[in-house]
Parts: sequence; C-alpha cells; structure tokens
Amino acid sequence: MRVAISLFSSLLVAATASAQPTLDIYHVDVEGGAATLIVSPGRESVLVDAGWPGNGGRDVARIRAAMQAAGISRIDHMITTHYHTDHVGGVPALKAAVPIGQFHDHGPMSPPYAQDYASNYEAYVAVVSDRHTLKPGDTLSLKGAAGGPPVVLSFVAGHGVVHTRAGAPANAACATVAPKPEDPSDNARSLGFTLAYGAFDFFDAGDLTWNVEAKLVCPANTLPKVDVYQVTHHGLDQSNHPLVLQALAPTVAVMNNGAKKGGSPTTVQALKALPSLQALFQLHRNVATGPGDNTTPELIANLDEAPDAGHMVSIHVRADGRYEVVNHRTGDKRAYASNR
Repeated sequence: MRVAISLFSSLLVAATASAQPTLDIYHVDVEGGAATLIVSPGRESVLVDAGWPGNGGRDVARIRAAMQAAGISRIDHMITTHYHTDHVGGVPALKAAVPIGQFHDHGPMSPPYAQDYASNYEAYVAVVSDRHTLKPGDTLSLKGAAGGPPVVLSFVAGHGVVHTRAGAPANAACATVAPKPEDPSDNARSLGFTLAYGAFDFFDAGDLTWNVEAKLVCPANTLPKVDVYQVTHHGLDQSNHPLVLQALAPTVAVMNNGAKKGGSPTTVQALKALPSLQALFQLHRNVATGPGDNTTPELIANLDEAPDAGHMVSIHVRADGRYEVVNHRTGDKRAYASNR
C-alpha cells in the first residue's frame, strides 16, 4: 500500500507540475521574415515583428494560428525590431485583423527616408497608435503566474546604440575578429533584447549586423549566457558575430530562415562548432546548400520549398527552467534544462 500511495503522490505531483502555466515562444514561419510570438505564464502577449505585407494574408493567418495555439485573442505588445519589409510590412494587415495594444519600435525616423524601408515605414506610421520608443537599458515586464518568477525583456540594442554595463569583464578576444564595412541600413538599428524567466534566458536581436553586435561584447562583454538564441538576421553571415555567439553560449538555437534566404553556411558551421549547443532548429531547409550546411532533418520545420505548410517551432518553459522545443511538422518534442 505504501508503494501505491507513493506512486499516486508522484503522479499527482507530476500532473500538477505539467498543469502549471508556461512561458511560450512561437517562431512563426513567415518565409524568411520574422514573427516571434511570446506569451507569458499570465497570458500577456508580445509579438516581435509581423512578417511581410500581401501574400494573400498568409502571414496574418500564420500569426493568428500561433495565437490560437497559445490560447490568446489579442496582442498586448507589438515590437517592431526595425523597418524592413520582412519585419514591419505585415503590421498594417495584422492590426486590421486582431486587437493590438501598445506598439514599440526603435524610434521615429526623419525624411528623406532610406529607400530600403521608406514605403513600409510610412504604412506602419499611418496605422500605429500608442507608439513607444524602446532604448538600450529599457525593460518590459510581463504578467507572470501567481507565485512564479518574473518575466522581463531587457533591451540591449536599438537605433545603432548598445547598452553598456558597469563592471562588465574586459574581452581579450576582441582583437581577434575584424570589423566589416559599416552597415548604413536599418538592420544596424534593430532592437535587441534578452528575455529572462527565472533561470531561463532567450535572446533576439532582429537583424542587428556585425559591427553593432561587436559593441555588445567589445571592449567588454555585456551579454549573459542564454538557453535559446533566435539566430540573428535569419542566419546571414552579415550578422552572428563569433564573439557574440561565444558570449551567449546557447543550448538551443532557432533560425527563422527561408528556403532561399538566410542559413549561410558560415553561420551554420559557427553555430555547430559552439561547445554549448545541443540543437539547431531551422524553420526551413536551405535548398541552396547541402546537408552539411543545414541542421538534421528532424530539427527542420519545413523541408521543401513548395508546397509550404508553414510549420512553426515553439518553446514552452516551466518555472523551474526546464523547457521543451517542439517541431510542429513532426510533433517531435525535445526537453532541455536551463544552463544556469
């Protein structure tokens, strides 16, 4: 009888633990653009970027599917990392389709606008309300579960500036990596943030490029180690500075690439070489490169260029720092524990 009671108690504890609300992160497939839905244990939501305009409403439909999976009906915070088409272009159509609370971005731009984002920026400004500029050093707190750890987004980059941290350790490796030509595009002004939930950490820097990334780790490293890294700039090698990758030391990386966009072989190999990395997930197989320059097929959400089912990769984090990554194409679930 003691064994039966003990077994029943163990099952009850396990059931109670699994019933606890999780922090949920959905990497929506917007075909080489970006749309990352974050839903706190208290069901407060943040959408980071909204994919492309047009496409017959494809990206809006895929974002709404992620919202349905998360059990929410509105976006409380819309964060636009920067004003390129594949990140901001979907905002007007999304706003027409679902309720959105506060809008956040890296700040107003002044005309004449750069050609690489002019029309999309104007369309965005025309529809946003309650617009708020986020700066390095700012934080955004989300509603957690009763008695659970806080959920905080801490912004480390924005508008070409990075957050400096007093007492950050000097980085002796800085001299070993050369800068690249200056990037005049809006990519270099991308917002970047860490998301902390108890012992779990996540990093997303939009399309932040090499020289601004370097400021996060040189002359001193200001970045924490993280559990999950949203691979910057769809995995292009204009970004993903090697010292940033080393500083973040992720356990899991998720690349929001397209079939023919992102997933540069240099970036894939740099990620695979990280001693900390246990799994690299990709939203798409890069059809222009071979198996050695992609992750393993079971970690790819969409294998074929067409037809494309728009499968997601999602992450579900418990209060104790344990988390599960799901490939929605296969239903495969992989469990990890916080690296802190």
